[in-house]
Amino acid sequence: MLSHFKLYLKHDLKRELYVWSHIARYYWPLAAVVTLAAVIAFIYVQPFPRQETVLAVGQRGSMSEQLGEAFKASFEREGLPFSIDRRMGLDEVEKDLRDPASRVNASFVVSGAGSPADYPGLVSLGNVAIAPLWLFYRGDTLNVDDPFQYFSDKQIAVGAPGTVTRKLFTTLMELNNPNTGDKANFLKLPSEAAADALLAGTIDAQFVVDGYGSPIVQKLLHSPDIKLVNFPLVDAYVRQLPFLQKVTVPRGAIDIGDVRPESDIAMLASSVNLLVESDVHPTVQWAFLLAAREINLTSANFFPSIGALPQYKDRGFPLSEVAARFYTTGVPALFRSLPFRLAAILENVWVILFAVFLLVLPILKRILGYRGFASQKFLWLHFWELRYLEDELKASRTADEVSVALSSLRHLDDAAATTWVDQDQMRHYFNLRRCISGTIQDAEKKISALAAAPGSQPETGRH
Repeated sequence: MLSHFKLYLKHDLKRELYVWSHIARYYWPLAAVVTLAAVIAFIYVQPFPRQETVLAVGQRGSMSEQLGEAFKASFEREGLPFSIDRRMGLDEVEKDLRDPASRVNASFVVSGAGSPADYPGLVSLGNVAIAPLWLFYRGDTLNVDDPFQYFSDKQIAVGAPGTVTRKLFTTLMELNNPNTGDKANFLKLPSEAAADALLAGTIDAQFVVDGYGSPIVQKLLHSPDIKLVNFPLVDAYVRQLPFLQKVTVPRGAIDIGDVRPESDIAMLASSVNLLVESDVHPTVQWAFLLAAREINLTSANFFPSIGALPQYKDRGFPLSEVAARFYTTGVPALFRSLPFRLAAILENVWVILFAVFLLVLPILKRILGYRGFASQKFLWLHFWELRYLEDELKASRTADEVSVALSSLRHLDDAAATTWVDQDQMRHYFNLRRCISGTIQDAEKKISALAAAPGSQPETGRH
């Protein structure tokens, strides 16, 4: 095979290129149309996003900011433009996502703090994290069924207006204490300011929705003066509010040396949904999903979730088509075996590529037919030229006339030798060369005969 290929490069490549140059001259309008169609299809498909991905996150140091930074690092590794915009609360995020002029096209929304009606035109990529609901306090160990009723008349920080913390506090307070309203002792402080106030002893408690790794949560968990509320009716809360789930801080999990907490702490948690605008490029959606999977596989999750994240748990938000594929069939093999950018191109255009293949297959067969036709055409032209030269040789009566015909035959022989021939036409090629060689021999014999017998007019005996 290698020897054949070397011979092809040495002898046949130039010949075939010569033939194809003639074919190209004839079919260049068709090639131009096909090329233009391919360019239009590539532009239409847009294998890569044209605009930057802008993710809205919460307050500095919060879980959403940490997640956003992790996503940003992943996007930057893949060469995708990505930036983070910080927002104080969900109200600001909702306003940005509703505004067509806003740069924000993705955001985290905690289950129970927002509904699909609040975010029209957005689709979900699933739940990417767990958001625990922490209720920290000072004082003696608390053992009550309804902690929210207990703190309803105490100085408690409930989150800044419009934040997830504020919205979920209101939901939980109203569950067993309807019409409580917005009381003066419900302090609308940002999380960091509220934590500082609780540590200083100027307030009694702080409710905050944030991740275990949040600096604010860590500061409160490791303070010996601050305790964490246990929810004895956690299962009842989950039954009443299905978007919540039960999580547990095991005994001694905060400080195994001092055994803090002294007993298991049952807590509530919600899910963090990643929402994007419905027209966000599929490549961006795949990048989010793959990054979310990587983040959760490589991170030490204090609260293990039921099943691997990301997952589609909060079904109130419509799932994007890309995410639906992710959750039903898993990660496409392309992303497991190819670089992300190449896999993204193929993933986005595979349908078109398949259609093009179905279209190109018969065209390829036709081109191969043209290839054989070109070879056959050149051979038959040489055969016709040989026929004419044989007629000229037969009609020649002098040595000069035969010499002219012989010169033409030798030119024909050289042209035939440099002609590229398709493998299916090879037998015709050698037959042509034999015929030309035989006719040359006849011409040489005729010249010799005319030279030996001047004035005679012998006829050729061949053909």
